[in-house]
Amino acid sequence: MALNPVRTVVLARSLADFHTWCRQTGTSPRDRTVLYASGPQTLRGLGQVEIVRHDAWWDRLDEAAYTEAVASLMDRQLPQADVTVSSS
Repeated sequence: MALNPVRTVVLARSLADFHTWCRQTGTSPRDRTVLYASGPQTLRGLGQVEIVRHDAWWDRLDEAAYTEAVASLMDRQLPQADVTVSSS
């Protein structure tokens, strides 16, 4: 049984900001190991992840629910393995 690769979850204010992050890092937005967290629902049920916070990722209409979902995801990750969190 193959292990699932660690996914990079990009927290960005908008899809345009996600695309900016992709250009800055040389990452394809179609890469299956990269996920734009478009909202709190996107973060549910994820396995092993690396969280990247881009620019003003928190400046959203759904800020409270989004921030809560990020915290919940990080809490679920910590017992299993180290979680890498970076900013750009």
